[in-house]
Amino acid sequence: MEGARAKDDVPQGARSMQESLARGVGRMQERVEANVRRGVEQTRGVVSSFNEQFGRVVQESPVLAIGGAFAVGYLAAKVARAFK
Repeated sequence: MEGARAKDDVPQGARSMQESLARGVGRMQERVEANVRRGVEQTRGVVSSFNEQFGRVVQESPVLAIGGAFAVGYLAAKVARAFK
């Protein structure tokens, strides 16, 4: 009799373990989602701030901005040729 009862307890224990694992994975997923959302919001803020600062520099000194863009393009072309 105990063998039959133990045999019935195994699937029930497995189900219980599976449900517990699913709850744990669900909580972990919620935490990861919250962290990703927080990271996205912080990144959005940093990019927005950088964009505003860059816009101010371009408005205050357009010649410097054009020269900087030329320099970056020149360096990018040099690097691209080096890896050709």
